[in-house]
Amino acid sequence: MIRPRRRVVPLVLLALAVAGAVPGAASARMSIFYDEQDAVRVLTDPSGLGAPIDASRGAVRQDPGAGGIFDPAGNDAAHRIAKLAAGEIEGLSPEAMADRIQEEIADPEIPNTSRLVAIDEIGNRWNDGKVRITYSFVRVRGKRIRVASGNKIVVTKRGWKLVKGAAALPRIDPASPGAKLSAAMDLLAARPYPGGGTYAERVHLYIAPAFSTSIAAGRGPHRHLGNDGKPHRATWRGVMPAVAQAGGVWIEMYHHDGTLTSMTAKEWRTVPQGFASYAARFGGQAARMHLLIGGTPAPAGSSGCGEAMACQWALAGSTPTGQAMLANGPGAYRLGSQAAAWRAEYNRALPGR
Repeated sequence: MIRPRRRVVPLVLLALAVAGAVPGAASARMSIFYDEQDAVRVLTDPSGLGAPIDASRGAVRQDPGAGGIFDPAGNDAAHRIAKLAAGEIEGLSPEAMADRIQEEIADPEIPNTSRLVAIDEIGNRWNDGKVRITYSFVRVRGKRIRVASGNKIVVTKRGWKLVKGAAALPRIDPASPGAKLSAAMDLLAARPYPGGGTYAERVHLYIAPAFSTSIAAGRGPHRHLGNDGKPHRATWRGVMPAVAQAGGVWIEMYHHDGTLTSMTAKEWRTVPQGFASYAARFGGQAARMHLLIGGTPAPAGSSGCGEAMACQWALAGSTPTGQAMLANGPGAYRLGSQAAAWRAEYNRALPGR
C-alpha cells in the first residue's frame, strides 16, 4: 500500500542536512550493509580484528535496520539510507514514481539525513518480455522446411539456403514498469538536489540475479539471443536508461530462491563484465557499480579459492571489471556467521582508510 504523501521537507532544511559528511557522492567509495544488527556490529566494531569498516570508508546501513550502524541507539542518521520496495512504485505513472522517490529522499519514512534511497529490487517484472518465435513451413524441391520468423529460404541453382534475418526485439511498452522507471529517472535527473547534483543521483538500485545473469548469458547486441541465434530471452532496454541514471547500482551476487546461495564461479567471472558493458550502451558508468556479497556456501564450480567467503572475494577480483567494482565499495547482505570473514576480506582487498 502506498502511504499518503506527506509534506516534503523545505529545501533550506535539506541544505543544512547535507552540510555534514554524507556518503552519497556517485564516485565515492561506498558500502551498503543490508544486514541484521549482529553482523553490522562485527563489521563496524573498532575492537574487532582488522580495521573497522566505518564512515570514513563509506559505510552505510540499509533501513529498516534496528540498532543503526555505528551507534546501537540509532543516533547515526547520516549513515543510514531509505528503501522503497519495487512493488510499491511499479504501478505508478512516471510522474508519480518520480514524486514518490523524491519524497522518500527528502522525507524518509524511517528518518535519516543521508538523503539516499535504494529501490529493492529490479528483477524480471521490469524487463521488456520476450519475442514470440513463430514458424512457417516452406516446400522447396520436394522438401518441407520449417522456417523461424525473421528468416527466409532462398532457392539456389543446386538447392536452397537459409538466410537469417536480424533477430526481432520485443516492443518496449511505455506503460511497463521498466520504461516508466526510466522516464521517472529522467524527471529526477532534471531536478537539482539542494546539496548538489540531481535527485536521480540520490537513487540506488538493487539488481536482482535474474536481471544480471540474463544479460551475462545472452548473446547479441541486446543480450536476448541464445546460442542458436534466436531470441529466447527477454530484453531490458526499457529499464536500462534508469540504471544508467542511478547514483549507485548494486549487483546481487547470489541467488535467493528460499535459500541464499552464491552465484556460480562462472557467473562471478561473467556477470560483472557482461552487465557493465551492456549498461555502458545506455550511458551507465562503471564507477557507480558495486557487488553485493552475501553470506552463502562456496560458489558452485569453484575450487582452490579457500573458504566460502574468501572464495567469493577471490572470484570477485578475478576479472578487471570485478576488481574495479570492488574498488567502488562492496555491499554486504545477510552475512550471518560469515561477517568476520567478510570484514577480513574487505581489509585484504581494500587496505587502509
